[in-house]
Amino acid sequence: MIKQFFKGVSLRKFLLLLAITLVAIVIIAGGVYTGIRTLTRPPTVPTQVRIPMQPPLEQTNPSIESDSEEYYPDENEANDTEEIIVLPPVVYAIMDRKPNFFTFLVFGLDSGNNADVLMVGAFDVNTQSIYSISIPRDTRLDTQRRAGLRKPVVSYSTGRAGGRDHESGVTQMKSDIQTLFGFQPDFYVTIEYDAFVRMVDSVGGVTVTVPFHMRYDDPFDNLRINIPAGTQVLDGERALHFARFRLANSGFRAVTDYQRMEHQQQIIHALFEELLTPRTVLRVPELIGIYRDHVNTNLSYPDKIWFANQFLGMDNPTLSTYTLPMRGTSGAPYWYELVDRNAALELINRTVNPFVQEITVEMVRIL
Repeated sequence: MIKQFFKGVSLRKFLLLLAITLVAIVIIAGGVYTGIRTLTRPPTVPTQVRIPMQPPLEQTNPSIESDSEEYYPDENEANDTEEIIVLPPVVYAIMDRKPNFFTFLVFGLDSGNNADVLMVGAFDVNTQSIYSISIPRDTRLDTQRRAGLRKPVVSYSTGRAGGRDHESGVTQMKSDIQTLFGFQPDFYVTIEYDAFVRMVDSVGGVTVTVPFHMRYDDPFDNLRINIPAGTQVLDGERALHFARFRLANSGFRAVTDYQRMEHQQQIIHALFEELLTPRTVLRVPELIGIYRDHVNTNLSYPDKIWFANQFLGMDNPTLSTYTLPMRGTSGAPYWYELVDRNAALELINRTVNPFVQEITVEMVRIL
């Protein structure tokens, strides 16, 4: 039938017919897209939230601020003669949400399901502001897990222990984050390393300043990092190496976890700038494919469209990155990073706090 339809049609008429068809498709597609934009509404979050509150930790047990690992005995410590402090029942505060203010838990997992990259972000639509607070992987958590595992780097893998699923890992991660931030983020985004590599490659690489020659070989993880010093454009794989670099070969310089987070933030800023360039529009189909294949999230499809529209429609967006303030380390054998509670609360309330009211010391469990 198709052959009969086009039989005797000249090439000129065929091209004209094709052009008309394409225009019709564009008009229809545009109408559908406009309809989606019109029908899409902001993601639904509660206007009020019940937040658990505890008495200030120093009033409950003055010694809890020490670096001791024995405050919460493990099962094999059940016969320990140390007094166990029983906390009073939890009470709740009713917190009002800021309008058009959304929070995110973003983390990247290595092959062992450890969260090497971990941050809490917020998007304030009204002010076109995006905030991100990086969390050191060895941050000390107030949790009953076995000594040495009271860190957010293993929160996800702990939640998945015993064959539990992905959502169980996320639930555990969000619960642990609440002890530090006073709230559970609205949405989570889990990013695989392949997504990061492909995203950087899709925008043509990112420009960063490498402070010194980074050289590290780990045959067990099939990881070989070799990045010379200087300002340069890194492709996806080398950008990932720059973000992951911490240990170094003999004779080369290593970095602390804080310095590694600074490198990660530099990458985020560089990628953010590239995504805001007009040429990124041409990469949208590829970026959608990357997102589909390598990103796990609880954002619904309409939510994704709404956030994408807000992001692309921003006139002068600002991205501010921070690191959760610390007051030192516990030292050997576990090398916990200890949160500076007052400084952390000040930063949280200034940036990612989704509530009209301030988050107070009673709402967190920071040792």
